[in-house]
Amino acid sequence: MNNLVYAGYANPADGKAPHTHKGFEIICFSQYGEVECGDRIYSFSEGDAAVIPPLTAHNTRYAEGSLRAILEQALLPVRTIKAIKAKCSEGLFDAVRRASAYFNGNSPEKGVLLAAYGNLIAAFVSAYSGGKEYSPVVKALMESIELNFGDQTYSLENAIRALPLNYDYIRKLFLKETGATPREYLEQKRMERARDIILSGATNRYSEFTVSQIAEACGFAEPLYFSKVFKKYYGVSPSRFGENRG
Repeated sequence: MNNLVYAGYANPADGKAPHTHKGFEIICFSQYGEVECGDRIYSFSEGDAAVIPPLTAHNTRYAEGSLRAILEQALLPVRTIKAIKAKCSEGLFDAVRRASAYFNGNSPEKGVLLAAYGNLIAAFVSAYSGGKEYSPVVKALMESIELNFGDQTYSLENAIRALPLNYDYIRKLFLKETGATPREYLEQKRMERARDIILSGATNRYSEFTVSQIAEACGFAEPLYFSKVFKKYYGVSPSRFGENRG
């Protein structure tokens, strides 16, 4: 989903005590910077960016003018604190800076724009933080979701229980490695399909797909619930999103 829950200029007085975030924290350093995690200190130079995974206890030091963003329900290839060097971070800085203007503004399209910037920030992080291999059980569950998310009868709970490890352990491991719970990952895949169907202008035999037909194609049995989840993700209803796609 890449839910952007914060974007703005960092306050140098914040972050000095050890703390965690539910989502990925991205810090774009205006000058020097440090992230302390346990007994290790990561140092950053002007123009560098730090990516800190969810639930990672840390404290930070940075200069005035630095930028921060926090992405929840993001699937990023980052399991430990990563550095994105200045030569690669210009686009990331610009995306966070522009997102901060909308985050603190009152634009009627704020939700849609922040969803777009959340995806853009996640894309920059994925491109420049290096790839990773998921553990076998997490990879198996991801593949199960990706193959079946359009099926209304798909049971995520049964899929997890069919794996050869403890149910709660798998859920925690999935969150640690991907930044999202299995349920959030399933919803993200369904919302991405819904978005793609609407943006494509796809039609049935007579007209563009109805909300009920899109909901069914994305694994939702109830169109009203589908619309509620869609609005949570994109800030507008599916029909409004379709009107604005041009």
